[in-house]
Amino acid sequence: MSDYFDTDNDDLLKVFYIEAEQQVEKLEQNVLAMEDDPSDKDAIDEIFRAAHTVKGGAATVQMTELAEFTHAVEDLLDEIRADKIVANSEIVDAILRSVDVIKAMLEERKAGSIYQEDVSELKESLRRLAQKDAPKTKPKASPTPVASSAPSSQEAVAQSGPSASVTEHDFVELREMLRTTTNGEKVYRVRVEFDEENPMNSVGGIQIFALLKKFGQILRTFPDFDSLYEDQFFPFVDYYILSSMNEEEIAKKSMMSDVTLSIDVHNIDNLPFSGTPESVPQEVAHEEEPSSSNVPATTAPNNNAPAKRTAPKKSVEQAQIIRVDSKRIDVLLNLVSEIVITKGTFNQISGQFNSTLNNFYAYRNYLNAMSKSFLEIFSEQLDHVQNGTLSLSDLKKFVTSPNNMNELQGQFDSVESEFKSTMTKFRSITTDLARTTGELHNAVLKIRMVPVDQVFQRFPRLVRDLAKNLHKNVRLEIIGGETEMDKIVTEELFDPLMHCVRNSMDHGLETPEKRLASGKSEQGSLSLKASNQGNMVVIEITDDGAGIDVEAVKAKAIERGILSAGKVISDQEAFHLIMEPGFSTAKQITDISGRGVGLDVVRKSIEKLNGEITIWSEYGKGSTFTIKLPLTLAIIQGLMVRVADSIYVIPITSVLESFRIKPEVIMHLDGYEVFNVREDVVSILRLSKLFQLPSEEKSADYNFIVVVGTEEKKIGLMVDALIGEEDVVIKPLRDQYTSTPGVAGATILGDGSVSLIVDVGQLLALGLNQEIKEREVSNNPDIVLEENEKW
Repeated sequence: MSDYFDTDNDDLLKVFYIEAEQQVEKLEQNVLAMEDDPSDKDAIDEIFRAAHTVKGGAATVQMTELAEFTHAVEDLLDEIRADKIVANSEIVDAILRSVDVIKAMLEERKAGSIYQEDVSELKESLRRLAQKDAPKTKPKASPTPVASSAPSSQEAVAQSGPSASVTEHDFVELREMLRTTTNGEKVYRVRVEFDEENPMNSVGGIQIFALLKKFGQILRTFPDFDSLYEDQFFPFVDYYILSSMNEEEIAKKSMMSDVTLSIDVHNIDNLPFSGTPESVPQEVAHEEEPSSSNVPATTAPNNNAPAKRTAPKKSVEQAQIIRVDSKRIDVLLNLVSEIVITKGTFNQISGQFNSTLNNFYAYRNYLNAMSKSFLEIFSEQLDHVQNGTLSLSDLKKFVTSPNNMNELQGQFDSVESEFKSTMTKFRSITTDLARTTGELHNAVLKIRMVPVDQVFQRFPRLVRDLAKNLHKNVRLEIIGGETEMDKIVTEELFDPLMHCVRNSMDHGLETPEKRLASGKSEQGSLSLKASNQGNMVVIEITDDGAGIDVEAVKAKAIERGILSAGKVISDQEAFHLIMEPGFSTAKQITDISGRGVGLDVVRKSIEKLNGEITIWSEYGKGSTFTIKLPLTLAIIQGLMVRVADSIYVIPITSVLESFRIKPEVIMHLDGYEVFNVREDVVSILRLSKLFQLPSEEKSADYNFIVVVGTEEKKIGLMVDALIGEEDVVIKPLRDQYTSTPGVAGATILGDGSVSLIVDVGQLLALGLNQEIKEREVSNNPDIVLEENEKW
């Protein structure tokens, strides 16, 4: 039997934190739904259940401050659920502030400390709102704890008594414990009847266990603790507790109004054992709705218990846990089973190869012996020919006559046939293995896939708060939240999306007055949309706001020296200027934007994820930020290229096209090597020159160019040869190689050699910087490149 829910158990705490965070997210989402429609009963019920779950779980793991605060929130939610008050703006704001406090309390606990901020004012506000405009009604009857020093004489309920498994030996053992105590303690049986209508009825047994442990030592439970910890409802549970308190005190302090219906406490010396199931108190008629006016016993201070607030527990390291559909696990297991079968087939084929090889060795040894014997006999025959005792025609007959050598030839034919048969099986099973491995690869990727909605659902609250601060009326629409992508990608996606949304809210969407003046609806529209395009996920952030003023952007770029006054650029190029570091067209700095920090971070973050971001806008009508990201970062499809004796991998998502050109096609423009692609001039960067490798380019009849980047910003990489496309597993670089410019990672090829993966984003900047430096050196010989600049 488990002794107790160990609050120092890291594995159990990790599960609690994950469940609590999910419930808090659900609570926040449904509060926003309730704000849009205060009559949405489903949302209100979900809010109450989520808060109740967090409170119950916190009480179970002895996080008293969280349980107490959440109980105050639950009181207000209970009034809303009972239609006593309507969720107005003030109530929604108070609940959302409470959600922030709950999040902070969880974060503090995960960090190994306890939340110390004063929340008394917020709790008082919650209590005031819960009583505001509430009709005065007669209070509901509260369940009454029963304490007695004599055995109960109530009628037994058939087969519902938890002590049916209590044996006479158990009572003897418990009474023996009582006789050995010297501190005046007694052993009590605490029989608790639980409310089945409670949404968290399956954890009631654990909640009372945690509560009773404060008042003494729990010796036994029936059902046992392991059964209580399962997701199962027990109408009655017996707790045998060694305590110095009396029956009335235990009964009073262990009552939880929204969990228990009745409590019966007896000293076990007054409990006879008859060998039959103990009598069980009759069920107390309970209310349909749990009372929220009574503070649960878990929140009551215990003067005898040590003050745990001053001794924070150790931090719990959060594991990367992914919830996976069991069907995907089944697919994975089936594929593993196929691989196990394939392994057995390979073992058989290996045995056949060994058998064929042994036969070959045996026949070869036999051939060597026969050849030696034949040569000896042939030498003797030659001697006879020289002596005249044997004619040449007889020697010829001897050589051409059937002998053991002809028989040996047939034996080698059988070895050849056996080898060909085994080789055919080997090729077939190799094909099957390739198919199964491909399916296993896809299945494992699906295991890592999570819906992008996990990120999107964090934005309704953000948009609501920003709209309120900016005095704007904004409607957020989420489309394609079921689109799946790698969990690692989704974890890195929130910050870039947040910057884009904040930019749209502050710079794009207008105030209601300006929208009405320009002939638009008072309410602005902002949408987050996700979709699949091949092996990429496309996310669009669209608003119907003011759009981007191209002329203002150009003027700001000229002012900051990013753009020369006479240079002509397209609107698309102007749009991307807003992602330059420090660039901002805001007339004043606010706490939301205006400091020129944000969109440059977005671009760097997206490029770090091997993705790209583009901007489209129409002045006066709105803007769209389009982000393209790979489904996963673990395995990518890459173009294998050779430079000198080294193999490099270029992510296929960054490859626009490739060319084979003659050297004379390459031209020079302003000191750069360029070539013409459909009347578009593309700069050339020689990888051999960049990575300081010997190259075959000068002696080659043709040069291979791989054009990488985007339509707005691209460059041609010159390589010695194109090898082909291949799926590669990304291995991170470590130690002194982590800061190697132009390299995103490495992979291991089929022959065991290591190939570097090119970071196209860094390469673009690296190549351009190198060309600029080299031109400066050629114009001014006094400039010396440092080692890191030679890269």
